[in-house]
Amino acid sequence: MLVLLGLLAAAGIGLGIWAIREIPEEPAVPVRQEHGGSLLRYDPEEILRMTIRIRGREAWTAERDASGAMRMTEDADWPLEEDLAGRMEDALANLLYEEVLTENPEEYRNRLEEFGLADPEITADALFADGTDVTIRIGNRIGGDEDLRFMTVEGDPRLFAVAGSLVEELSLERELLHPVEQPLIQASRLDRVTVMQKEEKKAEWRLQGEITDSGAAENWQVAFPVNYPADQDRIASLKKNVDNLRLGVFVAEEGEDALRETGLDAPRYTLEIHLAPGTTGHISESGAYEVQEQEEETFLFRIGGARNEMTDYCLFDHVIYSINHFTVAALCETEPMDTLARYPVSVSLENLRSLEICGADGREDRYELTWNTGVSEDPEILFSCRKNGEDISAAAFSAAYERWRVTDVSGRLPEGWERKTPFAVYRFTTLNGQKHEVELSEFDGMHDAVTVDGCTVFYLIRGGLADLP
Repeated sequence: MLVLLGLLAAAGIGLGIWAIREIPEEPAVPVRQEHGGSLLRYDPEEILRMTIRIRGREAWTAERDASGAMRMTEDADWPLEEDLAGRMEDALANLLYEEVLTENPEEYRNRLEEFGLADPEITADALFADGTDVTIRIGNRIGGDEDLRFMTVEGDPRLFAVAGSLVEELSLERELLHPVEQPLIQASRLDRVTVMQKEEKKAEWRLQGEITDSGAAENWQVAFPVNYPADQDRIASLKKNVDNLRLGVFVAEEGEDALRETGLDAPRYTLEIHLAPGTTGHISESGAYEVQEQEEETFLFRIGGARNEMTDYCLFDHVIYSINHFTVAALCETEPMDTLARYPVSVSLENLRSLEICGADGREDRYELTWNTGVSEDPEILFSCRKNGEDISAAAFSAAYERWRVTDVSGRLPEGWERKTPFAVYRFTTLNGQKHEVELSEFDGMHDAVTVDGCTVFYLIRGGLADLP
């Protein structure tokens, strides 16, 4: 037997570990091609049955039904996920090799364990419509710069080198092939997010008003454990995480044993996503814009134990799936008090209709804004402003009000602090008719306690809300 030094170098195996006879440069069968050779060439739809076994796991079998779909043999109601199954079918129906390592089985049959072929990493069987039944076994990585694996074909004496990508195509676990219908969660219709920890409410965020209201982004409230305007950036992040909610792989149908094994008999969290009714649109295949009315919807995600470092178990619509741990954590582990708005004035200038200020001396001032709805002679004049019935400079009011909008609180009041009689009250009315109220009362010599919509949480440096013109 001749030792192929070139093969040893390419395979990255030391001398004395692997010896085979010299390979002919132009073997007659199969016909060599630039990229190697072809063992099978079928239309993937000609596969009638395929069986896959991954090392250390139970084998599964799928068969093609009368409609052409591949279904798990043990569960006829389970069609394989089309894209993933299609990749597997294509890999088996168009089976390629990179090299024939030897044509003599005597040179490797006593070394099957060494090459990972005694207990193959992948064993795949495919039955084709013409009666051809092919079984392949893929073993360990050969080594070297290329990702090549050892492979044998039942009934063929040769030992092949195949691309490692073939293992990737065929090593899909059974649950990955279960189709998963994702819930259609449209963040544009989101108006409430509730988190239950064990059986107690932990947090709730709620949109005040309608999803179609102007300034809807600033109308979100922390609704539990307090009622307080929510920080707009935190709400934007919250909505993004809701939009990113995706069910992972199928795990099991709901059942007593499955719930217990996944920790879903006593969920750690229950995440409730509420969508308001609304109108959505999309471009049809014909290119026309189609409008669809959406009804009110509620989605419940119950979160159990950890499946691994990256995913948790999730019960959704009576089926157990995996779900991304980090997306769930961003929603369920967020402390609601950390999402309170730190800016006492939450109403943007663009959404303001009127403002009433009641001072400690009993003086009351009322500001009313009239927004230009038509084409103005001066496009920079967006609104006019009246104070106590008299016109004032819209530019001066705008500049002062924008300073209010960026005035943030100085800190959180100590626990147990009792609310005092306010010395100033600010009442805001939005273009949609919503009302917000801010009260200032004495906290210490340098700061005022801030009460927003009846909830007192923060204190503000004295004079933070300077006088308007």
